[in-house]
Amino acid sequence: MRWIDGKEINIKQFTGETLCEKLATDLWGNDYDQWLKCADFIQTASFLIAFDTELTMEGIFTFLENSIGHYAPNIIQAFRIIGDKKDADILEEICRLAPPDIMREEFLSENQQEYDVISFDDNHELNEETEARITELNNQLYLHSGVDIWSLLFTYLDEQIENL
Repeated sequence: MRWIDGKEINIKQFTGETLCEKLATDLWGNDYDQWLKCADFIQTASFLIAFDTELTMEGIFTFLENSIGHYAPNIIQAFRIIGDKKDADILEEICRLAPPDIMREEFLSENQQEYDVISFDDNHELNEETEARITELNNQLYLHSGVDIWSLLFTYLDEQIENL
C-alpha cells in the first residue's frame, strides 16, 4: 500500500493506534493533496489528526482561515466515518456560518504573510452574534465535551487494517 510520501508500506504491521502515531510524525512534510492519494482510511486518520492539531494549537477561528480549512468537508466526512455524527454536525454548522475558503481568502487579501501574528477580527467581517455562535459550537466539540474520538478512530482503523 502507498504511504503519504508515495513509498510502499506494509500497513498490516500496525494497529490503529500505532498507525496514528506514524501518521502524526509523517503528515507534516507532505501536501494535503498527497494525502488524497492514500487509501481512504489513511485519509480519514490524516484529516482528523490535522484537525485536532490545529484545533488544539490555534483554535477554531485559526482553523477557519488556515489552508487546512479548505479540507473541512473531508474532516466532516472523517468524523462521520468513525461514527462521530455529533462533531461532524457541529463542524458543518461552524463552516456554514464561516466558510473556510472565504475566511482564507479574506485573510490572504489583507496582504498578511502566512505566519504573521494578528487577531481574527483584524481580517474578517463576522458579526458579534456569528462569532459568539461559533464559539458556542466550538465549546461543544469533542475537545470540550469529553467525546473520545481517538478510541473511535483506533477502532475504525483496526477494522480497516484487519480487512486488508
